[in-house]
Amino acid sequence: MTDNNPPRKRYGLGLLQQRHSDHHISDGESSSRAATESDVSSLAPSQTGSRKGPLRKLLDKVTKSSSARSAGRSSNTAAMSSSSSFLDPTINEPSEHPPPPTVLMSGPNLGQDANSRDPKVEVPDQQLVKEKIDVASQGLAGTSPVPGAPENITSVINDLQSAPDAMDTFSAMIAPLKVFNSIASGIADIHPYAKAVMSIFTYAAKVIIAQADRDNAVHALLEKLSEVYTFMNEDGRLAEIEFMQAIYGKIARQTLECADFITHYSETKSAWGRLAKNVIAETDAKIHDYNNVFEALMQQFRDRAVRDTALNVHHIDRAVDDIDVKVHRIAEDLDFKDMVYVDGAGRDTSKRCLPGTREGILKEIKDWVDETGEDVKRVFWLSGTAGKGKSAIAHTIANWFDERGGPGACFCFDRTREAEQRHEKIFTTIARDLAGRDPIMWRALASAARDNELRHTKDIARQWKKFILGPVDAASQAVDAPVLIVIDALDESGQARSREQILHMLAGSVDPFSSETVKPPANLRVLVTSRPLGDIQKSMKGVSHVRHVSMDDISHVSLESSQRDIQIYISGRLNYLRDDEGFDDGHFKMLAHKSDGLFEWARLACEYIKGTDFAGVEPMDRFEDLTAGTSESITGAHLLDDMYTRTLTKLIPMDEKAISRVRSVMAQILGSFEPLSMSALTEMRLCFLGVAGKSNVMRVIEPLGSLFSGTTDSHTPIRPLHASFHDFLTDESRSGKFFVDLSLVKVDLAFASLQVMERGLRFNICSLESSYLPNSAVLDLDERVKKCIPAELSYSCRFWGRHVRGAPFGRKLVEEVEAFFDTERLLFWIEALALIEGLSGAVATLSSVALWLTDISGAIRDTQRFIRTFAPAIVHSTPHLYLSALPFAPTECTLFKKFVAKFPGTPRVLTSHITNWPPMEKLLQGHTDRVWSVAISPDGTRIVSGSEDCTIRVWDAETGRPLGTPLQGHTDQVLSVAISLDGTRIVSGSADKTIRVWDAETGMALGAPLEGHTDWVLCVAISRDGTRIVSGSEDETIQVWDAETGKALGAPLQGHTDLVVSVAISPDGTRIVSGSEDNTIRVWDAGTGKALGAPLQGHTDLVLSVAISPDGTRIVSGSEDNTIRVWHAETGKALGSPLQGHTGCVWSVAISPDGTRIVSGSSDKTIWVWDVE
Repeated sequence: MTDNNPPRKRYGLGLLQQRHSDHHISDGESSSRAATESDVSSLAPSQTGSRKGPLRKLLDKVTKSSSARSAGRSSNTAAMSSSSSFLDPTINEPSEHPPPPTVLMSGPNLGQDANSRDPKVEVPDQQLVKEKIDVASQGLAGTSPVPGAPENITSVINDLQSAPDAMDTFSAMIAPLKVFNSIASGIADIHPYAKAVMSIFTYAAKVIIAQADRDNAVHALLEKLSEVYTFMNEDGRLAEIEFMQAIYGKIARQTLECADFITHYSETKSAWGRLAKNVIAETDAKIHDYNNVFEALMQQFRDRAVRDTALNVHHIDRAVDDIDVKVHRIAEDLDFKDMVYVDGAGRDTSKRCLPGTREGILKEIKDWVDETGEDVKRVFWLSGTAGKGKSAIAHTIANWFDERGGPGACFCFDRTREAEQRHEKIFTTIARDLAGRDPIMWRALASAARDNELRHTKDIARQWKKFILGPVDAASQAVDAPVLIVIDALDESGQARSREQILHMLAGSVDPFSSETVKPPANLRVLVTSRPLGDIQKSMKGVSHVRHVSMDDISHVSLESSQRDIQIYISGRLNYLRDDEGFDDGHFKMLAHKSDGLFEWARLACEYIKGTDFAGVEPMDRFEDLTAGTSESITGAHLLDDMYTRTLTKLIPMDEKAISRVRSVMAQILGSFEPLSMSALTEMRLCFLGVAGKSNVMRVIEPLGSLFSGTTDSHTPIRPLHASFHDFLTDESRSGKFFVDLSLVKVDLAFASLQVMERGLRFNICSLESSYLPNSAVLDLDERVKKCIPAELSYSCRFWGRHVRGAPFGRKLVEEVEAFFDTERLLFWIEALALIEGLSGAVATLSSVALWLTDISGAIRDTQRFIRTFAPAIVHSTPHLYLSALPFAPTECTLFKKFVAKFPGTPRVLTSHITNWPPMEKLLQGHTDRVWSVAISPDGTRIVSGSEDCTIRVWDAETGRPLGTPLQGHTDQVLSVAISLDGTRIVSGSADKTIRVWDAETGMALGAPLEGHTDWVLCVAISRDGTRIVSGSEDETIQVWDAETGKALGAPLQGHTDLVVSVAISPDGTRIVSGSEDNTIRVWDAGTGKALGAPLQGHTDLVLSVAISPDGTRIVSGSEDNTIRVWHAETGKALGSPLQGHTGCVWSVAISPDGTRIVSGSSDKTIWVWDVE
């Protein structure tokens, strides 16, 4: 190494960069690295390549602080977390591993017709099959008969012969498996489905044959499997595979389950032993259940029909899977319940196409599922306008694949369920469903899901890769059979950003830093249905592995074909009118012709004709009115609009009062964040302001059964039957006098939510008897919650904040919100949220209210801090809200001062009771080296950090969990980060002398790096309007950039006498603030580049970071002197004393959008959150 090529070490980072670049250092060498680092400062300049000057001081101090930390580090432990142990041991000593809840591994559905087959399926060459089976039968000549199944496993153990005899018996039992494998490949070549099923059988056989642990106890199961394979080898069985697809698939899948049980039997025994169960009895019962399933399946095969009694087998199968799943989870120390799952998002048998309809498109999709080879397109996108019947096709395919025993999953989006954020839970839900259908995928998912952070992250790109692609690929390595995922109504996920990542995954963009697409595994098939929205078209268009079929394309799905299917549908719905009312095929054909291929129109037309509740009105009158009144020129969405208008006109009296009542009730239904039942809507409506609350929900909604679900059951959620009806009602240009203005119901919904809580919340609402029991130990807690916290109360607790935030400002609502925080209702709300498992959303709810009513921001901040601090204890055992959280809250806490006296039976802290909340709120850990910079998103939900480890991380500000994988791209350490005001972009500056801009949601780099500085970029900032980026560099200059073009704007700002460490831009964009190694802070005119006033002086060492408060009145700075200072922006005077606590230099500071919190990052590898007040 020469003086002309020294290692980089300036700005106190040289030592750290040497560490980072020495990737070849071994573990042994790394153990002594800390000691050697402390001696670097003593090296001569010729050895380190350092320059003399102020940088030497920083290098020395960073090195010394590193040595000090290695010798010992002070900890910051909150006193409250340990002080409640005498009150309730369960707070500090919760049960480590509560019993895992049951998860059913779905077995094949035996309640469907096993003889059903696709039209025009090629029948295999019978002669070819017979020849192969004849050859195979010769191999069975020397196989001894399979002995009858024993009565129980104990008899098997007692009757076992000597070891050699046992081995002979084993050889005889597996002989049919070997023979089956010898002919399966030939049979599999006949048809794709045969290949898939044969692959499962052969894989299972190989696993069983190769099993080394031939435990005597599983011989009974081996005997049954031998019998199954002998049964399959019998003359004529394999030739019938095309005619008996469903049963073949079920037998194959059940065989795979048994093979998995045998292979992992040693784990199962160990798990049962740890559960103190009788291993012999458990094994006996399990094998007995397996035997029953096989017997039933083989009998179905013999009968060539699925008998009604076979439905019981499905329940046995699920029970067996239940036992197996619990064993797997215990053996692998995994609880899948902790993985987020969306209930009610799966397939629906009631939504299938009618028999005989949609045959063409269904056959095309089924053939695509069964196609083999690397060239098969993995994604099938079925698009079409509203009412085309896309969902019916999706559910038909999902049910068909399930009925034949294939491993699949179905996930449906629903516009009325946007509040559930289904797009964030799609892949965890699908992964659990797939794992429940296949033991290979189950074990692969179990391995991937050990990463607890991955199970809870919102980074669905990682979940897609680890939870879906990984397990599916594992299954493909073992079994050559398709895996089907159906995603229905993707367009109903919400705004375009909600499905952006999902579209990236489907398009193959697994790596956000590469434009290269990656094909999913060859055996994966993904069927997606949606309307042809622009963002979906843009993502899917031109992707090589995506097959697109549009139901709007007449050349692909002919109008004649659609009308024929619709005529079959109409004939079925109105067939009863043939004899008595004079209807015939001609009438049905005319209606089908009017439909323009829209199934939703046809459904509404049938309801319209059948709805003859008015005196003197006949079905034929309605038919003539419909056909004569519908112009041939009306098509598509306009045709549906015409039908909706016609239907509402007939159902609603043309009276202004009646129309107003209907609009009001429909506004309540459409304006709610999730569907509510008639009883819940009624209870909330009783709390509406004015006359609106007097409208009877039942009277309004019952006649609208053709448009809404749940109209006949008071406990079924009410929602539009079709998404197009929602669009119609909320678009005045389409609905006219039936227009529903959702803005008019916002105040009522907010007020009603608060009133429902006032009436329904109370102390110990679920009558929990003891604080010593965790919630998980209260056996009937679910029943208590359901009884004591009805739907309208649960809804109000979860969504009142969002309703308040969206409502216009009004005195009555303000008074109601203020009363909420002044009474015990606030504590009762926290209690209810903990019981309904909704406490995680409480802080966000309060943030929404704070933005609406700033007068109570102090009480809201206090409540948020209370929840953040005590949430773990409250969720664990809810009574501790009153027994631990409230008594141990600081004496100046709003909740303590207002409410502690109202609970006189609770403990009291006699001495050393803290007065205020500790300054540090939480600690975020994840970077592998020093954190140089942090920033908070404008909405306060995310924290971004830049590190010495060359990465950028995004964190959840409430939970402290990392969101997604680190952003990677810089070739050297990341020294500064900033977030745009709209939260969509992250800007970073690096020691590689460049600035990068990133998409905050996807983590993708936007455009090329900004280049121009001649030395390290030490700091960056972005203006509020997002048009300018400001950077400070070790080259002692400040540069302003055009954020869109990446070009420098004007000459560099010069004036500091040393390197510029930090920059910030005022909210109005008129001033730039900079901090420097010259120990000063300077304020600049952003337009002219001139310095404003004298430098701000006070720090005793170099200024590493600066920030400006949102209102522009305060400047915050962090320094090498380990302190944070707050300054008056106009006068330049220091406000208060320095904030102290960090044990290392403060590299970065940021201020929350509401100006109440300061976040700081330090070389002590910690991030601190400070209360400004």
